[in-house]
Amino acid sequence: MRNRLKTLYRICLAGALVFGSVSAFASDQKRKTEPQAAGKTVARDAALDDLTFTEMVNSVPLDEKSAALIRKFQDKEGRARLHGKEYNSKNGCMVETFRNKEVLLITIPASKLFSPNEVEIRKDASSILAPLKRYLKDPEMYRVLLVMHTDNTGSEKYREHITVERSTALFDWFVKEGCDTRYLFSYAMSDADKLVENNSMANREKNRRLEVYLIPGKKMLEQAKKGRIVF
Repeated sequence: MRNRLKTLYRICLAGALVFGSVSAFASDQKRKTEPQAAGKTVARDAALDDLTFTEMVNSVPLDEKSAALIRKFQDKEGRARLHGKEYNSKNGCMVETFRNKEVLLITIPASKLFSPNEVEIRKDASSILAPLKRYLKDPEMYRVLLVMHTDNTGSEKYREHITVERSTALFDWFVKEGCDTRYLFSYAMSDADKLVENNSMANREKNRRLEVYLIPGKKMLEQAKKGRIVF
């Protein structure tokens, strides 16, 4: 039986953040499960499940020489495989580099994945999620974070509920697809990290989103130290 999700409320000191905009108060939903890969149960590093979102983004320190190579690799990966193909402005998605250009950040509108107020993934959402499976094929090349956000509509309890349930549904989608989810992590942020003020329908729609962080893992770092990244 699947272990239940555990929602952790943590106060993150703003001064500790070394990357973009993350709220000082976030509801971090952690998946603690034994993922399936190729029909077999595989071990998951429980220590990683205990990391906050901020800690996870910074969980693989890079030396400057390796970071320079990884930045070039991530830029090419974003431009060649992601931006302008599955994720572009026409479908409301965006691909950016993050954390000194070492991390790829994909932003997907919640409406592309869920119907209004629903927590079940839309049937036509598979096409927008499928490209992400690539980043789970080679364990520890990437640590993949699924970070679900909403706007300020409804009660605090409702906002927390919908982001927890939606991030759960997204994690489960990758499990059902047979992906190796040892390095897949989901977080429910409620409305804690807004992009814009929730003062119009258009702005609230922008805040309802999934952010996917593609963070270099230990294997990518090892390859970078040798002077070449093969993926």
